[in-house]
Amino acid sequence: MRDHRSGILKAFGTVVAVVALVLMSALPAWAADSITLTWVRHGESYGNVAGAGIDTKVPGPGLTAVGEQQAAAVAQQLEAGGYDSIYVSDMIRTHQTAAPLATALGLTPIQEGGFREISAGVFEGSPVDSGLGRIGYFLIPVAWTLGMRSLPIPLGENGNEFEARVNESIASVIANGATKPVIFSHGATIMVWTMMNVDNPDVALLLTHPLGNTAVVVVTGNPEDGWTLQSWDGIAVSQNPSLGTQLFVNARNLMVAPQTALYNVVQAIKSGDLTQVVAAVRDGVVSVSTAGVTFVKNTVTDIAQAIIGALPSPPSAAVPPAATKVKSPAATAVPTQSSDVTELSDTTGTTVRSNGATDLTDGNKVEPGKAASGANRRGGALQAVSDPSGTAAATAGAAAGDGARKGTGSSARAHKTAA
Repeated sequence: MRDHRSGILKAFGTVVAVVALVLMSALPAWAADSITLTWVRHGESYGNVAGAGIDTKVPGPGLTAVGEQQAAAVAQQLEAGGYDSIYVSDMIRTHQTAAPLATALGLTPIQEGGFREISAGVFEGSPVDSGLGRIGYFLIPVAWTLGMRSLPIPLGENGNEFEARVNESIASVIANGATKPVIFSHGATIMVWTMMNVDNPDVALLLTHPLGNTAVVVVTGNPEDGWTLQSWDGIAVSQNPSLGTQLFVNARNLMVAPQTALYNVVQAIKSGDLTQVVAAVRDGVVSVSTAGVTFVKNTVTDIAQAIIGALPSPPSAAVPPAATKVKSPAATAVPTQSSDVTELSDTTGTTVRSNGATDLTDGNKVEPGKAASGANRRGGALQAVSDPSGTAAATAGAAAGDGARKGTGSSARAHKTAA
């Protein structure tokens, strides 16, 4: 009997512990501090001129005379931006591009190898402006932005390796205490990392608006809560992505989770440390499971909010104004039994509704509708008056002055939930 009670108590304790754990996990976590990453592509290098070959080897070619002019111009553009640090890759063209801004701000650039250009692999040396090599070097990184991170550039790197090295350098920037750094990097690195990681990507920009030399991209956020694209080469980007973009990001995150988990396990195995292998497997199982739950939750939420936002606002009901007192304009009024009569007239409140279309060059702002509300009622006396002959035109008679009151009207408020 005692053992039976002990078993019940243990089971009860286990249930309580599980419930407490679930409740604690449901509590909102403190958001990490947000930082602003200002990415700047290097100025024109000798690897960018017509007829040059793709050159992603370290340290790579230096700037042309045009590139030096571009570096000076972008320094003037950014000088008043209030930046707290400057970072460069391990390629010489980023050092040369950053030099004018570093001088203007009195800052020493910090080198982070993770910010270097995507390795071209077998496409190294292919013409930069034509040929199959240029197409292959472009298409494979684009596939990474669509969630196919395990696809490698032959003899180069895959999307998981690229993501890991860039994120490692960003982690170093954060660890150094920077909140508004300028990062001088490379065209493919900036474009691909941005579209792989932000919650409001527009992958089509890679085709319609590839970054030129010294183009600037601004991204805000942090590794824990995610990243948001603010502007792309001077083009303001919508902070409210369309439903299609939201569903794409949800599906992509679901695809990426197992690829990242497998990559981390392989890296742990390469280290030869059994503890790291066990930790990588454990973390991978958790991340993949969490990704599935998050996918369902976010997808249902995004669709529901889109439906609610598309519903029309209900029409506002009539709102009665104050009643007015009616009196005959006759010259001689004959007082009689009077009764108070309240007359109410209807007026229609309006709902103001503003919808902004999703536009990459502007924000999408929606203001909830406002409806008129409230109704005031006042009584006004209607007095009987005499006709021109002096006789009473109306009298209460023997009815002892029954009061007649009529009033109609209603008020309602219409509201709209903005998704």
